[in-house]
Amino acid sequence: MSVTPGVAVDAHPAGAAPASTSPNGAHTIPDLPTVLDRDRRAGVERVIELARWIVLVFAAVTVNFPGNIYRNSDGVDLLLGIWAIFTLATTVALLINRIPTRRVQYAMLALDIAVASGLVDLTGGFQSELGIVFYLVIIASSLRFGLAGSLICASSITLLYLGIGLLDHGQLNGPTINLFAQRLFLFMVIALISGLLSREMIQSRARQLTHTYELEAVAFNELREVDRIKSDFMMLASHELRTPLTKIKAWVSLMQDAGDRLPQSARDEGIRELRVESEHLARLTDNLLAIAQLESGEIRLKTTACDLANVIGETISRFIESADRSRFLVTITPDAARVMADAERLALTLACLVDNALKFSPESEPVTITSHRDGAYALIGVHDNGRRIPDSEADRVFASFYQVESPLLRQRGGFGVGLYLARQLVERMGGRIWIDNSRVRGNTFVIALPGHI
Repeated sequence: MSVTPGVAVDAHPAGAAPASTSPNGAHTIPDLPTVLDRDRRAGVERVIELARWIVLVFAAVTVNFPGNIYRNSDGVDLLLGIWAIFTLATTVALLINRIPTRRVQYAMLALDIAVASGLVDLTGGFQSELGIVFYLVIIASSLRFGLAGSLICASSITLLYLGIGLLDHGQLNGPTINLFAQRLFLFMVIALISGLLSREMIQSRARQLTHTYELEAVAFNELREVDRIKSDFMMLASHELRTPLTKIKAWVSLMQDAGDRLPQSARDEGIRELRVESEHLARLTDNLLAIAQLESGEIRLKTTACDLANVIGETISRFIESADRSRFLVTITPDAARVMADAERLALTLACLVDNALKFSPESEPVTITSHRDGAYALIGVHDNGRRIPDSEADRVFASFYQVESPLLRQRGGFGVGLYLARQLVERMGGRIWIDNSRVRGNTFVIALPGHI
C-alpha cells in the first residue's frame, strides 16, 4: 500500500491519528491509511520547518554581512523578523503535535512565496543572492502537494520573478532575459526532480510503514491469542483440578460419615476411586510442574542407556487403576531394547502419550506400544484406535494448551499440555516426535531416540 503525494486528511485537534472505538468503549488501533498519511505529513512539516530556519539564518547573515549594502536593509530585516515569528509559531505547533490542515498548508505556502518575493525584490531583483529561497519554496510545495503542486508553484514563482525583474529594471534586455531564462529552467527542473523524488521517498516510506504495521498487527494478534489461550487454560485448570478433588472429597466424606456402617464392597470401591483420582491429580500436577521447569530452563536431563522394557513397564503401572493391563499391547524388538535417554523423563513422555491414547480411544480398544530399530535411531510408537487427528492439525496438537476440540465443547478432560510436554522433552533428549497417520484407523505417535549399541 502506498500514499499518494498531495492527499491529506484533516488533523484532529491534538494532532493525533484518529482511533476507532469498539462497542465497549475500548480504543483500537487506527486504520493503516490514516497512520501512514499522518506520519507522512508530520515528517514533511518537520523537514520544511528545518529548511525554513536554515534559510532564515542564511538570509539574515547575507543581508547583514559587512560590505553588503541594500537600498532598504531595514525593510529586509523587518520582513525576516516577521518570517521568523511565523516560523517559530509553526515550529511550536509541531512540537505540541499539531499538524497543519490542507488549508493552513496553502496559506503557509502563499506566505513563504510572498516573503521570498519581498526578499528578492528588496535585495536586487534578478541579481539577488536570495533567489535560492524560491528553490526551497518549490521543494516544499513538492513535499506537500506532489509533482503537480510543485509545477504549479514553479509556474507561479516564475510569473512573480518576472514581475519583480520588470519592477527593478524597467525593461528586459539581453543579459536579464538570459538570467531569467536560466532561472525559469532551474525552477522547472527543480519542480520536476523534487516532485518525482518526493513521490518515491513517500512511497518507500509508506511501504516501510506498511511492513512495520503489518508486523505489529501480527504480534498484536499473537499476543491476543496467547491471552486467550491463558484464559482457556485457567478455565480448564479450575475444571480439571476440581474434578478429581471433588471425587476425593466426596468419598472421604462418605467413608468418614458412614464409618463402620459402610459395606466392605463400597469401602473397597472408595479406596480404588481415591487411588485412581489421586494418581490422576498427580499426573496433572507433574505435567504442570514439568512445563514450568521447561519454561524457566530449570529442567536437567541425565542421558544414559535406558532399558526400554523397564521404562514402558513403569509407564503402564501408572495407569493400572484406571485401565486394565490387558489393554496394553507391547512389542519391543531386540535391537531397539535400549535407547539413550533420561529414563525418568522418557517415562513421563510415554505417560503423556498413553494418557492421550486412553483418553481418546474406545474403552474396549487396546493401546499398542511398539519399538523397532531404524538406522541409528529407535522408533517408539504409541498407537490408539480413536478418532483420527486431521492432517492440518498434526503439528498444531504439539502446541502448548492446544486441543483439536473446542474447550467449551470437548467431552474429555485434560489441559492440552501433554503432547507439548512430550515434544519438549523428546527434543531435549536429542530426538523427534511426530504423528504417523498412515494407518486406516486411529493415530500413531512416533518417538525417535538415539539407539544404544
